[in-house]
Amino acid sequence: MKRLITALELQLSMLEELYSLLKQETGELSDIHLAAMADITMRKENVSSRIESHTKALLAEIEQAVSREGLPPKTSLGELAARFSTKGNRVLSDLHAQLNNIASQVKQLLALNREIAERFAASIGSSLELLSRVINQSNVYGASGGYQQRPTGSVIINREA
Repeated sequence: MKRLITALELQLSMLEELYSLLKQETGELSDIHLAAMADITMRKENVSSRIESHTKALLAEIEQAVSREGLPPKTSLGELAARFSTKGNRVLSDLHAQLNNIASQVKQLLALNREIAERFAASIGSSLELLSRVINQSNVYGASGGYQQRPTGSVIINREA
């Protein structure tokens, strides 16, 4: 039981670290601080890989606790926590609630950050499209003494543009 609680506490701390990084990422996305976003992405990948590698050990601890309690092999952590709760041990159910809470917050921030990033990418795309249209319009001084607009290739960039 002690090993399971330790494994859950470690999982909780890693999820809290990921949540903190996601909050920081939200700010950096809002400020369009590209260097910081790249750094945060590397740190998120590191935390995610640690969470993934720890999950195997956590699942093994859950399986052992389920087996010790004589429950079916497919018993979830929530069901295990409820079983211990009826015996008067609320530590496991409290950790389960905290894990569910932080996981929900991580999902919400991931969705928010994804939306911000998608809007940023769309904005940049439309700005580049506008610039491309401006560059592809050349003002040429015509023989009649006035400017004439003719489309040109994007390779030629007019000084006036």
